[in-house]
Amino acid sequence: MSYQEIPRLKTIAYALDAIPGSLTVSHVIERFQRESSLLALPVESDGRFVGLTSRRNLFFQHLAKPFARDLYNRKPIRMLLDNDPLVMPADWDVHKGLEELLRRDHSLQNDCFGIMEDGRCTGVVTVADLMVTISRIQAGLLETLENLSSRIRNEVEMARRIQADLLPTTPLQHAGVAVSAGLINSTEISGDFYDLFLPGDMQLGLLVADVTGHGVQAGLVTTAAKAGLQTLLDSGAKRPAELLHGMNRAILATARQQLMMTALIGLIESDADCLTLASAGHPYPWRYEAATGRWHELPLDPGFPLGFDDEATYAEYTLSFLPGDRLLLFSDGIIEAENGMAEAFGTRRFQEVLHEARSLEPDALKSKLFAAAQEFCGQPLFNDDVTLLIAEREGASTC
Repeated sequence: MSYQEIPRLKTIAYALDAIPGSLTVSHVIERFQRESSLLALPVESDGRFVGLTSRRNLFFQHLAKPFARDLYNRKPIRMLLDNDPLVMPADWDVHKGLEELLRRDHSLQNDCFGIMEDGRCTGVVTVADLMVTISRIQAGLLETLENLSSRIRNEVEMARRIQADLLPTTPLQHAGVAVSAGLINSTEISGDFYDLFLPGDMQLGLLVADVTGHGVQAGLVTTAAKAGLQTLLDSGAKRPAELLHGMNRAILATARQQLMMTALIGLIESDADCLTLASAGHPYPWRYEAATGRWHELPLDPGFPLGFDDEATYAEYTLSFLPGDRLLLFSDGIIEAENGMAEAFGTRRFQEVLHEARSLEPDALKSKLFAAAQEFCGQPLFNDDVTLLIAEREGASTC
């Protein structure tokens, strides 16, 4: 298959004949038990499609209670159809199918969906097959690009610019908080990214993330993660734990545990003088307390990285964030940056710079940290991507 040929949903679907809505639940149970790979069945009444019955919802929702089977066994299956079944036109290409899937089911609760032709549901596409197909397309694109030397350089440079353009511009001020952030790539395409979101007039969200590895594949994951984050925000999610939970499902679906991402999300609520944090395997953040004049590490429950476990949950920590206080989020590239003798910049040097530069504004402090690590390494670039994000509550401390 050449990279121009984008498969249609019907080419990766499992063809299935619809079952009548009058068929008893017990017969449907027997079929699911007999065909272990069967995920869903289309249902018709009087020759008209009326819905889907999926294995997951039938067994784990409708029949989960002990008495449910006795109650429904002899009832027609049309009584237990999935609410608002997910179906798509069979002629859609797989990219449009993924776009619709993420729009309708951004947390990826469904493991399959139906395809429609001439008013009938003719088959089922599994989410796993959809993702595998798209991954193969992407792999084909990467293989083709690797054989095009000058064109690769031009296109990768364009991708680098696009990726850089997706990063929020800082310094930025919102809700009485000043923010400065920066990212130094180790290759043209970064596996790090940061983001800011504004859920309310007096609220500011912060995100720093780091994909395992770097380069083109890591860059694809960061782009998918950013798109997933935006989808969640558009749906009204804003708490750090729920955002990490949704992003985890999106990355599992796209990367299939081949690449993982650490991430840390913070939500500053200036009207409540508080900061809420949640981590997915990311390095601990640092906090400066204006009342004590000291920086200290915040040892959060690290949680599993995104893309590791579909059952992962993420703990939230809420603490005070008063005028003069600061928060520092970063990727591990700066701590692990090495000089010519394979000696790491390390936490001790990092902390020393924070202490010496504690009076600097966020933007100046960010530049100071970058410069100190570059001077230590003896070069402007690092072996890994390096990201820094610093937020400060403006105003004098009241403590």
